[in-house]
Amino acid sequence: MNPPAPYYWSWLVNHGEPRPQTVLPQPRRAVVTTNTYGGHEVTAQVYAIARAPGYVCVRQDIAGRAPWNAWVPEERVLPVG
Repeated sequence: MNPPAPYYWSWLVNHGEPRPQTVLPQPRRAVVTTNTYGGHEVTAQVYAIARAPGYVCVRQDIAGRAPWNAWVPEERVLPVG
């Protein structure tokens, strides 16, 4: 029997803290295709909340806890609407 997966395996991988950062005036809906800490590539609906050169910070809503924020390469994020 395999041990249970760590609780954070479904979280989007954060790519550091790029600078300078600009918080968006309001969150914008987006779709991101990126990896999780569990090693899976996923496509998820998120909110873009900030930008930095070459990166977008996205908010991933996770049931039962506060949202997770992750910086991902901008080419992996597509705006919705």
